[in-house]
Amino acid sequence: MNTRRMAAALMLGTMTAMISGITPAFAEDAKSTQNWQGLYGGLALGGAYSAANPDSNAIVSPYFFAGDKTQLDPLLQRKIDGWDVTGSLLAGYDWQTGNITYGLEGDVSVMDFSETENFSGNYNTNTNAFSSSTTIETNFSLSLRPKIGYVQDRVQLYASLGPSISRFKTTHRFSDAAPNSMTFSDTKTAIGVSSAIGAGYMLDDGWVLRGDYVFSYYPDITDGSDNLDNANTDDFKYDSDFQSHNIRIGLIKRF
Repeated sequence: MNTRRMAAALMLGTMTAMISGITPAFAEDAKSTQNWQGLYGGLALGGAYSAANPDSNAIVSPYFFAGDKTQLDPLLQRKIDGWDVTGSLLAGYDWQTGNITYGLEGDVSVMDFSETENFSGNYNTNTNAFSSSTTIETNFSLSLRPKIGYVQDRVQLYASLGPSISRFKTTHRFSDAAPNSMTFSDTKTAIGVSSAIGAGYMLDDGWVLRGDYVFSYYPDITDGSDNLDNANTDDFKYDSDFQSHNIRIGLIKRF
């Protein structure tokens, strides 16, 4: 976990330094003319803070009483979060009209998000002990974002917004001293939205150094229900969203 935090901090520091260096470069190249139109592709390295926000709950049933639901729901709905290093493959096309650019950019980002929230205790309604473990996993996202920007010679500032797709696996294990136990598992391809703001500085021979911040949100990464005692009535219902905040440094080649 400490390594991930250090990597994310390093990405943020590098991006800040790069953007800070744009201002004098902007003044120095005020009389130059650069062409930002055309195809481009490149790679980016980043650090992402991501979090799943479960809205799962226990169901009042023959097994769980209302007091059990009141006790279990806040525990089932704890945030599941973590830091990860990310890598991205980028490609896009920009058109330019004066100082305005507009285009389309796609990226494939990989990460290794696998975080678990555990809890245990005793029911308020009886003396039985229980334990729970919920794991959320995802390792890629694919985004396609329309993009608009403003350029002044070697500097480009831009924003983009578009759809994103990813795949999530949710696993929940629950057991108590009754004894009963269950494992719920759901893998779902989820559609979300991805937005980015960033800045690029054109080097020589069409190379661009840039940094950006990408926010991705998936409103529904799991659905389902399960029962604990193998009866015909469900005892748990599952729901969750997911969001990611990714800060990246990239090296782009314009063709």
